[in-house]
Amino acid sequence: MNLTLSPGARRQLDALSQAQPEAGPWLAMLEATLAEAADPIWDATAAATTLQPERAPGTPLLAGAQIPLDRDRADRWLRRLLARAAEAGSDAIPLRAAASDDALDAIALLEAAVNNDGDRLDGIARSLGLDPETLGAVAPLAAMPLLQALRRRFGAAVDPRWSEGVCPVCGGWPTLAEQRGLERARRLRCGRCGGDWAQPGIRCPFCDAVGHEARAALVAEADRESRRVETCAVCRGYLKNVSTLRAWAGDEVGLADLATIDLELVAVDREYERPEARPLNPPAMVSGG
Repeated sequence: MNLTLSPGARRQLDALSQAQPEAGPWLAMLEATLAEAADPIWDATAAATTLQPERAPGTPLLAGAQIPLDRDRADRWLRRLLARAAEAGSDAIPLRAAASDDALDAIALLEAAVNNDGDRLDGIARSLGLDPETLGAVAPLAAMPLLQALRRRFGAAVDPRWSEGVCPVCGGWPTLAEQRGLERARRLRCGRCGGDWAQPGIRCPFCDAVGHEARAALVAEADRESRRVETCAVCRGYLKNVSTLRAWAGDEVGLADLATIDLELVAVDREYERPEARPLNPPAMVSGG
């Protein structure tokens, strides 16, 4: 595998650069992350990963996984990402010091990010003198190369009957929903690992509420049904929904998320919000050698 993005991701990057020049620093971070995710070394890590042999129904594949990482490679990647993230704005400048801090433990941070362990990430942030929200914004990107490789390795093992609200691979909440193809099949997509799964029926992926209250929609008149925000009156969660003729490649999902930031603003303006991340249970164990 070359260190290149999928054709769809490359087109998305080019379009976003033109349409959202103000998002340049974040886009540069995302491009660097996706390029890193294409490095075969992450696939080698995924090949050495072992899954928990038995999982309770509704448990994502990576729950309880044993993931070996090359400590030096993980350290170089994380410090490079933090240094690049420090260029994103004044609030991110402290990340530059963290990138060269001897106290930075790349394995611990990546393990916390893989597991969606917000409490542990907050503790790591405080130990590095960082605002937890600042590190929390970067942590999903830090884990993305590893998670994308793990999805490539184990995605075929997902139970085709999976219909939970969380990603069947990494346990993350869906980032967006696709209305795919001419038949407009609804597929949930994970921006962390690129996971792809169905959730049939009229149901909220976040709180499991069923019925039309769980899936109302905010639709801009110009977009009609091609782009909308699904909302839930029970938990006040929202999910962006985009029509597409084909399935997005795994590295396109995060870019599609950025391309639909306007839908997010519509939802937030009406006091809908994304739920807090749900930690993997049991947690994956990341070890460094």
